[in-house]
Amino acid sequence: MDKFSAKDMYEWYRKNNPGSDVTYTLYKHILVEFYKKASKKILEGETFNLGHKLGSIRIKKVERNFNRPTINWHETNKLKEQGINKHVYFTDPYWFRWAWDKSTVALRNKSVYKFSPTEGKNGNKKMLVRMLKTDEFAQLNYKP
Repeated sequence: MDKFSAKDMYEWYRKNNPGSDVTYTLYKHILVEFYKKASKKILEGETFNLGHKLGSIRIKKVERNFNRPTINWHETNKLKEQGINKHVYFTDPYWFRWAWDKSTVALRNKSVYKFSPTEGKNGNKKMLVRMLKTDEFAQLNYKP
């Protein structure tokens, strides 16, 4: 499966717009700013429609299943550092995740496609966690 980078998109843009003054640096800056603004709007609780029958991206509120408790590894590891060997479980009624709504997608074999939000120290996954920890009302922005 081929993966295309920003450089590939820029080359396609230049091929189809030969008279354009847009440099690769400007093109990439525009892409980065667009992605940052889109992420910010999604984190504020809005749904981002991808257009062209590709679905939408949002933060989804999921009800926690207490029949299969999930270990809170951050808190568990804190206890282990203090010499206490116990597991700490999440007790919140909901958990939150990035979701791609594919119900309106008009592609064949859409089940083989996936959406992965960025990870890492400044990735979208961590930004969601930070927002939920710092803003006590952030959970109200998201729908099941």
